[in-house]
Amino acid sequence: MASSSAAEPSSRLSDRARRSSLGLRFMVLLMHVLFVGAVFILDPTLDWRIHEQPWYIGLYGVLVLLTLVQYFYTAGSSPGYVIDVMRAGSMMHATFVNTAALSKQSNSRNGNTNSPTSHAQLQKLSTMIPTSSWAHMVMDLYPPGSSGRDWTCTYCRVVQPPRTRHCHDCDKCVLQFDHHCIWLGTCIGKKNHCRFWWYIFEETILCIWTAALYIESLRLDVDKAWWKDFVGVILLAVLIFILIFLLLLWLFHSYIALTNQTTYEVARRKRIFYLRGVPERVHPFSRGICRNLYDFCCSSQKGYILEAVPPSEELEARAARYTCRDVICCRCC
Repeated sequence: MASSSAAEPSSRLSDRARRSSLGLRFMVLLMHVLFVGAVFILDPTLDWRIHEQPWYIGLYGVLVLLTLVQYFYTAGSSPGYVIDVMRAGSMMHATFVNTAALSKQSNSRNGNTNSPTSHAQLQKLSTMIPTSSWAHMVMDLYPPGSSGRDWTCTYCRVVQPPRTRHCHDCDKCVLQFDHHCIWLGTCIGKKNHCRFWWYIFEETILCIWTAALYIESLRLDVDKAWWKDFVGVILLAVLIFILIFLLLLWLFHSYIALTNQTTYEVARRKRIFYLRGVPERVHPFSRGICRNLYDFCCSSQKGYILEAVPPSEELEARAARYTCRDVICCRCC
């Protein structure tokens, strides 16, 4: 009875989050239909262009379709949860979890048990995964002398590897946590960051192309209803605002991909205990532009490879002035 009553708040929370996520995804889909559909309504010469230049409108339609497919593909992808590492722990080295501590997971905000894994799952995982292996691995990933209290999630009692953070919206610990995207309804982390980059890239190109079609329709010297120009100007203004936001977002995520950082690490650098004292221009997890791009693009194929915090001697060496050799070898980041 106690377990069933404790599971009820968790199920209600998950149902509410699922409904909210579905509502946001429907809103994004509706926005695409609105802005793209308005192009065909406001431009009276578009029918002629479809017949004379079918490749142009065809490419535009393919871009719209690819952007929507990429959106739902990214929204339905896993960012890489610690629980996924637990399930795969018996098949990989360096992926073990202290399930005894995880079984004590609770929600400190309301005092109710709110575990993302059921009791049966925990029992199954505890038979598969050695209890002490995870703690020993974490000691090797963090700098010597670090406190174990800094490694443990205060909400789910999971011993976290570096770059991991608990997401309150997903109620799970996310590997290489970047942020929780409300429009996608999921976290952005180690497993889907590259997919997120491709989505905002495609969305940015789609906005630029759509804005160009709006401008062409407004510049047409043909007789048309006044309300079409009025609606076109309003939609164009909103589209330009969205485009500026998307372009800045794409540039920022391109930068952190090149330097092997996350949004959370950039925003909370001084509050993350293993980044305190690291010089501002030193990116601890960066291994050069080329290797960073390879890891960023291929992380979903490589499994759950955990990154260790570099020793202080290496970080001090990186703080030295760049040499010509560093620039040639793309080690400047």
